[in-house]
Amino acid sequence: MMKKNLAFLFLSVLLIIIFSCKEPERKKANFPNYLKNTHWIVNEGGLITPDGGKTYYLSPRIDTAVIFNFHAVQFLDAERFRSYDAWECGNDCFTEVHGRYYFTETNQIKMDIDSISKSNFCDTPTQIFKPSKEMVFDLVKEGERLKLTRKEK
Repeated sequence: MMKKNLAFLFLSVLLIIIFSCKEPERKKANFPNYLKNTHWIVNEGGLITPDGGKTYYLSPRIDTAVIFNFHAVQFLDAERFRSYDAWECGNDCFTEVHGRYYFTETNQIKMDIDSISKSNFCDTPTQIFKPSKEMVFDLVKEGERLKLTRKEK
């Protein structure tokens, strides 16, 4: 009788684990994160968005340089990023893309877009994505520059 009870308990626990409704957690990769705490100017490709370009060319942003009219991406920490644009006076409608990123391979990242917001002068509400919109890019270092090429799904 004791063996039947233990077998029943073991199978019950096993079924609960298998059929759990909990969302699977993202598997942590042990690839080096050379994007963490970096700031880049997008030289070619525009704002990094789900419907954006196929290829982006990035150069490191130098804080002391005065630049007008640009797109940029900032990797805020080991998981979060923001892509944004800035224009000189007269165009006060700015876009910011917020999301999370992580390496799926040594030279490949997945970017999950959580929201796209516009500044107060735009008559557009913030878009919030649930589930997040996914993008996958191959990364190639070209000297100081970085090339992101979107992978097709």
